[in-house]
Amino acid sequence: MIIALIFLSIISLCSIVGLYYSVKKNIQLFEELESINSQLESSIEELDYLHKKIDKKSKVELFSDEPMIRELVEDMKQAKKIVMSISESFTTEKEDNTKSL
Repeated sequence: MIIALIFLSIISLCSIVGLYYSVKKNIQLFEELESINSQLESSIEELDYLHKKIDKKSKVELFSDEPMIRELVEDMKQAKKIVMSISESFTTEKEDNTKSL
């Protein structure tokens, strides 16, 4: 009887210690996720701002037929598409995560 009581006490103590470290690690990971989330939100705002700037510049009529200028405009258009796809993927993932909570 006493052996069973000691055994159960040891198991209970180990479980409490394990639970403490688990909760501590979960809180730490939650704080890291919040930090990453805030960084992503600020990045999305910056991407939206850059998208608007690139969009304006890519629609400007060019009066030069230099290949370098045409290539620069095409690069800006591709960058605009990439910025939009990244921004959309982040906002889509954020909406999906919000719905699952």
